[in-house]
Amino acid sequence: MRRIVALLCVAAGLAGAQQRPDFSGVWLRQGGNQGGRGDVRNPQSQWSQEALPFTAKGRATFEANRPGKGPRMVPPAQGNDPIGGANPNGLYRALIYGRNFEFVQTPTKVIQMFEWGRVFRQIYADGRKAPNEVPDGPYWYGYSVGRWDGDTLVVQTLALDNRAWLDEWGTPFSDEAKVEERWTRTGDRLELRITVTDPVMYEKAWTSAPVNYALQKKTELQEIIFAPMDEQVFNDRIRNPAGTGAKKP
Repeated sequence: MRRIVALLCVAAGLAGAQQRPDFSGVWLRQGGNQGGRGDVRNPQSQWSQEALPFTAKGRATFEANRPGKGPRMVPPAQGNDPIGGANPNGLYRALIYGRNFEFVQTPTKVIQMFEWGRVFRQIYADGRKAPNEVPDGPYWYGYSVGRWDGDTLVVQTLALDNRAWLDEWGTPFSDEAKVEERWTRTGDRLELRITVTDPVMYEKAWTSAPVNYALQKKTELQEIIFAPMDEQVFNDRIRNPAGTGAKKP
């Protein structure tokens, strides 16, 4: 009898898992990179069309970041973008950038694989609760725990490495940042909203505008890696001379 009950519980669990939306596949942000000078209505972040509620430290950090894209763009040679040295781009910059990523879904875990950097991120969906802190962190791609709220995958992410930026425009976060993601699929479209809670950088939590992704049905992920040795050659021959007016050798 116990074995029958156990089998019924397993079957019910599998049926519940099968009813969950399937995010599997390769996705690309609609609208492309949008990393240029940007919309004048959105002077601070690719994630929000509203002014961000900076603390004094948040605004100082934001102004100290000198991106090569967006309304505050400077020549890359005069900027301090962390990826200029072939450093990891970090989770949220990867999500806002116009490169493919792939969802791989299992009953207990959701994997996101990014074309940019050829890296992956895992979302634990096995019923665990998000911890208050992760002593082993921080991580470039954070520590993420997910749960299903109807058709929406809700993800709590913390332990983010604050050397990364939230986007191409230099939007900052601290090591105390916690981010909630809400992923919803409608047909061949996927929508993401994030809510950033970071008392060091922001006076209150703020929620992004919706970011939409389209399913790429006949696409496979490519290897897009900025190797330090390649980046140094590019910087020496192209980026730095372009920023200083010097002639390349």
